[in-house]
Formats: sequence, C-alpha cells, structure tokens
Amino acid sequence: MAARCFVVLVFVSFLVMSVSAIASNSRRDSFSTIKQLSREGPYIGLITVFSPEEEAFFRTGAFTPDVKHPFVDLSGRRYRVGKIYGKKVVYVRCGVGMTNAAAATQQMLDLFDITGIVHFGISGNLNDSMSIGDVTIPKQFSHTGLWNWVNPNGTMDPADAAYLEVGSYNVPEGDGVNLLGRIGYRTEELFSVSIEPNTAVSLWWMEVSQQWLQLSRSLEGMELERCVNSSLCLPEKPKLVVGLNGSTSNIFVDNAAYRDFLFQTFEVSSSDMESSAVVMTCMSNGFPVIVIRGLSDLAGAESGDNVIHTFGSLAALNAAKAVLGFISKIPGYNSPSQHYMLTAKGLIYIGLLTVFPPEENAFLGTGDFKPNPGHPFVDLSGRLFRVRMVKGKNVITWDVGLEWSVQLQQDNKCWTCLI
Repeated sequence: MAARCFVVLVFVSFLVMSVSAIASNSRRDSFSTIKQLSREGPYIGLITVFSPEEEAFFRTGAFTPDVKHPFVDLSGRRYRVGKIYGKKVVYVRCGVGMTNAAAATQQMLDLFDITGIVHFGISGNLNDSMSIGDVTIPKQFSHTGLWNWVNPNGTMDPADAAYLEVGSYNVPEGDGVNLLGRIGYRTEELFSVSIEPNTAVSLWWMEVSQQWLQLSRSLEGMELERCVNSSLCLPEKPKLVVGLNGSTSNIFVDNAAYRDFLFQTFEVSSSDMESSAVVMTCMSNGFPVIVIRGLSDLAGAESGDNVIHTFGSLAALNAAKAVLGFISKIPGYNSPSQHYMLTAKGLIYIGLLTVFPPEENAFLGTGDFKPNPGHPFVDLSGRLFRVRMVKGKNVITWDVGLEWSVQLQQDNKCWTCLI
C-alpha cells in the first residue's frame, strides 16, 4: 500500500511539474510575440468586459486582424491585435468586475506600446432623463462600493463622501433604526506617476482624459441603432451624451431605491462594474483614457424584470458604433513620453504585498532585508518596489494601498505572491 501511495505521489508531482513547464514555455512565447508587436506600435488599447459586448464589437466588421500575429494569449486572456480604419489597436475582454478590469488594464499598459485606453460596454441607467439604448461618455467616475459599514449608533468617518442610513428604507417606517446600521462611502487612494512614490492621494472622482473627452463631443448627434430586430424597437431614437458622471462598484445594481439614492446623492447617471478601475489604473500610469457605455437597463426601475437580456445587445452595439466613431476622429497618436517597465531578466522573485504603511513599516522593521546593491528599488505607477533578499531568496516588496491588490509587472517572473 505504501509503495502504491509513493508511486501516485511521484506521478502527481510529475504532472504538476509538466503543466508548470508547459505554462512557462507558453508565457515565454507570448512575451516574445508581444515584444515583436510593441516594436511595431503604438496601439490604441480597447477593453470591453463580457461576451455580448465582444460579439457586438466584432459584428461591426471594422476590426482587421494582424496577419502575422492576430492574437496573443496571456494570463488567461486573449489580446487581439489588428487595425480599425488603418489605426493599430490591441483589444482584450477583461471579464466582469473591478479586479479583472484593473488587472487587464495594467497588463496591457505594461506589455504593449499603448497610446491610451478606450474602455466600452454596457451599463445600467440611473438618470430618468436618459433612456435605454442611449450612449454615455462620462467625464468622471466614482467608486461607490468602497464602504465603511457601521452599527446604527456607530461613528461615521468625517472623510467619507456620503452616508446611507439603512433605517431610512424601513417598511413600515417605524423609528428609522435598522440593525444593518449605516454605510459611509469612502474615497479611493490613488498612486500615480505624477506624485511622490508611495504617496496616495484621496479622490472621489476619477476623471477621463480631457483631450479625448473634448474629441468625443464631435460624436454627439451620431446615428445609433433603435431596433433589436424587425419586431422589437425602442420608442425613441437613442442619443449620445458626453460629460455626465458615472459610478462603478462590484455590484450589479437592480434595485429602484438604491438606484435613486445613487443618482440623488452623487448625481451619477450610469452604473457599471469596471469603468472606475480602468480609469484609475490609467491615471495611475499616466495614460489617456475614455469610457463609452451603452445603457442597457434601468437598474431596477423597470415595472417588471430587468430588460438587460432584451436590450443589452442593442446597447452593446450602440457603444461599439460610438467607439468606432471615436477611433475615426483620432488624428494621430504617439506613445506617452514615460512608459515604465520593471524588468528582472533571468531571476525569479517572491512578491510580498502589504496594504498600507503601518504594515509595511512593521515588515521592513524586522531587519531581515538585504537591499539589492545595484537596484534597491524601482519607482513605478506611483509605487515604490523594493528589491531585496530575505534569507537568500530574491524578493520584491510593495505597498498596494487600500482596496486594490496589483499585479506584479508582467515582464518579471514572480514565482509566488504573498499578501
């Protein structure tokens, strides 16, 4: 019996090593292809979220794949390379949620020669002056899912942007007290190449690039699709509006009361699950960014079921048409003057992540670090990456900031990351 267990253990170990070797080789091939492609850049980065948006985008027929390298697979995502109206683009579907959006955006900015990011897809409509099928190009986004949640008698943080009293929504009203207490809406912590490394700035609004926003105003009045098919059409012709506010959280909003709270409290007209993360990542790295979203539903204000499955495809198509219109307006583009890459050729590092300064200071205070004599640290995207040795092991440490865990720059070989 012991012999059989030993054989099984050896076999499983062999399989694990084989799979790891295959993955390593595949990753190495992808990096090689990306380096070739980057020499032929720059590219406009295009990021959408899930399959219906992707299908609507490619259904336009405007994307022409690169003949030699039509795509590159990396970290479970497929980056498609090609042209739209003669302009070079890299497209990726990031996946639902803010973590997916931030990871894909950072990876694209790090590895490809990117001039800026156009993020697009569908979103819920929070504004009664807007309609399903309309396209919004917001001027700024807030992250409305970063909360301080306290007891009914708890003390709220005065730095919070706003508060939600859960008891205000009691039915029947009663005394207005609810055990779910109160929610405070926290600001984001932005690390950026434009400020001192490891210094976070508190922000509520994440702004898109003003130059691109002004350029997008030329799209107002463009023709958008009104009908899903010959028998299902919107009651009014859709419109494109530039300059409203948008909100993002890891929450699919399908609740009329919360919809109204968001609009009345923050004056946000749309709700999605990715845009703020894409915008914040681009701001952190110093790259232009714009967001184009088609309104697919009323975020819970419908009289019946959510209509995203009815009009989502139409909203996605209108967003895709607006993206094509925007790309056609771009007169020319160059890479940003500073495109940082953290490189560690031939070495394997353990990545050590802490969240905020007290944790980092306690860790560094142990005295077990030996700084790399040639490169003790690297400044990147507003963060200080410390390159050290701990008990003979190569490590890179950095403070990620509240809420986000960031991806170690992709040109490194991070053996494992410890949080």
